[in-house]
Amino acid sequence: MTSIVKGIVTAGLLSVSATAMAIPDIGSREYKLLLNPTLFNGTTPEVAVTAYWTDLRALIQSSINRSYSGNFTVDKVRTVKFYDTPNTCRLRTNDLIFRERVENGQREVTLKYRSPDRYVAGYQDMHGSSSSAETKFEEDIGAPYVVSYSHSTTQGISSSKNLNNMDDPIGLFPGISSYQFDPNEAMVLVGGLSISEVVYSGATVDLGAKVATFDLTLWYLSSASTTPVAAEISYKYADANGDYSQNVVTRAKVLFEAMQTMTTWQATNAMTKTNFVYTYNPTFCN
Repeated sequence: MTSIVKGIVTAGLLSVSATAMAIPDIGSREYKLLLNPTLFNGTTPEVAVTAYWTDLRALIQSSINRSYSGNFTVDKVRTVKFYDTPNTCRLRTNDLIFRERVENGQREVTLKYRSPDRYVAGYQDMHGSSSSAETKFEEDIGAPYVVSYSHSTTQGISSSKNLNNMDDPIGLFPGISSYQFDPNEAMVLVGGLSISEVVYSGATVDLGAKVATFDLTLWYLSSASTTPVAAEISYKYADANGDYSQNVVTRAKVLFEAMQTMTTWQATNAMTKTNFVYTYNPTFCN
């Protein structure tokens, strides 16, 4: 093989390698804002949900003057659980979150890596063991305008699958074997919590080239509770190629900043839903 041919082959291999290691496009951008959960107390939280949408519609008109549509209705009722190692929180310490959701008897697990650095998050190997596993790379924006990047994979598991030691997430998501976790280390429910989650969906706002969809999420400590412990409003828009126009991102930012002026609805001393779980039992990670 001549040196020229060798050079072409080498260049081709380097190109393939670079492509294989390229970080994914940002498939969606989601804006999240925590609300005062006490405003949704009682057996009819949908009354407050509707009132919030009424106020938000007025804000959309005054801040970005764009059209909106739909109404909030119950879209999902499910159980949410987080798992980690007691006393050490091996996953959390490494910016990983391992979550289970159960809806209508169907179980799914998600492994998520979060980082303020897009490239650090993007290069994480998050592939799942199932052929039906779905991987996402998303940008999350929290108040006042804090950006983080989320690289996650979700896949279904059987009704009999145990989640009780580190071998379970390692087996489901082989990429994290590089962390060299002890596969025999016990893993339990974070804070002993099994959250009952109700998600209201159906409201949208036209940002121009993209339509953003809203979700209003309430968390309860049990399915029988009428007192939510966390409330969150979020909206997102998506593009598989990460193609977002200047008008879309500008309107989304203006709206998010305007929503933070709805002080009647805002949570005070708020923490993210994940932080709520991890701090519910202050000694869990110690």
